[in-house]
Amino acid sequence: MRLLILILSWSWLILGIWWFFRPTGIRRRFEKPYRKGARWLLLTVLIVSAGILFAIARQLGGLLGMLLAILGFVALLKGLLFARGKVSDVVLDWWSAQPTWVYRVAAASLFVLGLLMQAVLRWGTTTDS
Repeated sequence: MRLLILILSWSWLILGIWWFFRPTGIRRRFEKPYRKGARWLLLTVLIVSAGILFAIARQLGGLLGMLLAILGFVALLKGLLFARGKVSDVVLDWWSAQPTWVYRVAAASLFVLGLLMQAVLRWGTTTDS
């Protein structure tokens, strides 16, 4: 499980950096001709995020672990609701209408989440010894 979290956290770090400097590439994915791919991409991100939150919650335990498990459950529900066409079209319309700085903020938050996942992994290894 640690290896999966490590791989995903590095992926999020790299994607956060890449998308920060190339926000127009993301915007193109949300335009109408690319909707099917964007819908599946966002659905995958939500479900993978839920799985990661569940894994980190299991590793941490306690109150913080419970809060992360609740966030994971909410992300999973959002992913299942997002699979419906009408809901995803509304979300994708909203994303396609946003200015470039919103994409950069989203990319920076993806980078920060990757850093937090790395910190949780390091914190978990120091408390296990």
